[in-house]
Amino acid sequence: MKTKGLRISDKKNNIVSVELSDILKEITRGNSFYWSILYLYGTGCLDDGQPMPAFEEKIKRAKNGFVLTWEELNNLAEKFWDLVDITIIGSKDKSLVKRFDNDEEMHEKCDIVIEMIDSGYWEIFAKDLDLIFRLKNKFKETELLDPNFEK
Repeated sequence: MKTKGLRISDKKNNIVSVELSDILKEITRGNSFYWSILYLYGTGCLDDGQPMPAFEEKIKRAKNGFVLTWEELNNLAEKFWDLVDITIIGSKDKSLVKRFDNDEEMHEKCDIVIEMIDSGYWEIFAKDLDLIFRLKNKFKETELLDPNFEK
């Protein structure tokens, strides 16, 4: 199935008002995917007291990103104060939880890709069209990323 994308740019006081946890709540059966954070730049307070820059560096150095469970991803989402950039992938195929040569390949092969881009907007790519439409209906400022995209 071809992956489709959605941009979410809801803002309050010129700041993106949608949190990562708001997006994760719309994913059904999240525990049926393998998850990895491929890139992170942001602020927050991690449970283990690890400084955010050290965590970001750990993610950068990891061959397949920071692999974590659905529960760990949801818990971590609550720890962020501000996400400037983040790339998260989810796949039912464990072999696809890795770094890709380019974004297009990543968007097409992974079941779900969640990205915050430069604190300006979220982009979500998914093979599950119902997820895309749940997100589109939940938020106000959305744009389908494929001009030929119709349900």
